[in-house]
Amino acid sequence: MINVWKHSLETLWENAVADRKAVCLSTSTENSYIYKGIKIVKTDEDIRIYNTRKLGMAYKEIPQEEYEVFFEFGFREGVHQVLKNTYVEQISKLNEKIQGEVNTRNNKKHYESLKVKRENLINKYSNLNK
Repeated sequence: MINVWKHSLETLWENAVADRKAVCLSTSTENSYIYKGIKIVKTDEDIRIYNTRKLGMAYKEIPQEEYEVFFEFGFREGVHQVLKNTYVEQISKLNEKIQGEVNTRNNKKHYESLKVKRENLINKYSNLNK
């Protein structure tokens, strides 16, 4: 099978190491870099990418479709593409919460808080498109 991707996990790792804006978070068991909430981790066994912007108790490894985005676009542009998708998901969830708030509880303070969160996410999304 022919490799159709422009990048491999190893080149993504090298891009992250060379990226001046990526922060090194290495420990005795792993080396890692994080940029805009996307963490790339290299252990003795393999290289994995995590999206720390997804809510939860532990970081979630990105799905195969998002790995393919990195393989196509490289580290930095891959981060931007994955973050765009994450922001769209979060904005959609906030829209649902806002709609639910309007239709049920009608708590003005909570409603305003949700609107501010949504506006902040929309601004982050817009800044990625510049």
